Amino acid sequence: MEGFVLTNLTRDRYIYFDNDRRMAVTSSVNQAEVFLDPAKAYRVLDNQMPKKKRDSWYVVSVEPQSEPEPNGKFKADLGLADDEEVFDWDTIVDNIAGSYREILDYRDFLLKEQSKVELALCDIEHAIEFYSYNACDGYKMYKLFHDCRVRRREIKNDLRRINSILGMSYEQIASGGIDKAFDEVDTQTYHPRIMPELFEKKKNSLK
Repeated sequence: MEGFVLTNLTRDRYIYFDNDRRMAVTSSVNQAEVFLDPAKAYRVLDNQMPKKKRDSWYVVSVEPQSEPEPNGKFKADLGLADDEEVFDWDTIVDNIAGSYREILDYRDFLLKEQSKVELALCDIEHAIEFYSYNACDGYKMYKLFHDCRVRRREIKNDLRRINSILGMSYEQIASGGIDKAFDEVDTQTYHPRIMPELFEKKKNSLK
């Protein structure tokens, strides 16, 4: 009797259901879920297959090579192979754990870098306080101070990004919270405390 299975385009993966009736993938047609009614196979494809994966699977007919089992389904005798779940938990867990470790490691690195930059800025500020410089050396000190401040801003921005991620719930992350938090970091502006004229002059010179 002809049966029907769910398979991919190259017909080297097949759908079956494990003991808990969870949809999974096997590379052996011997373990595939076989439907005697093609309409039922299409219902499973349309209603149970995740939408993102649905276009990669097809209903095809197979011919049995052994007697039907008591439940009315048959298995083609092609040998067993290792199983692979449709929802690849191992990969998901590895990706989440790996990304989380990378974020924590990067945070530790940034905190050390921030400490170094703060010490460098302290040295520069004291050197400016204690000594007088000619135009050439004064520019070099300004450039050194500027570069340290820029580096500190980059570090602080990345720390903000990290803290935003670590402080989010799974629901916030899934709903695009990371993109929103990063946009806030990228579009932040500085508001002068007591010397706005310093920034107004710069704005006018850029016009």
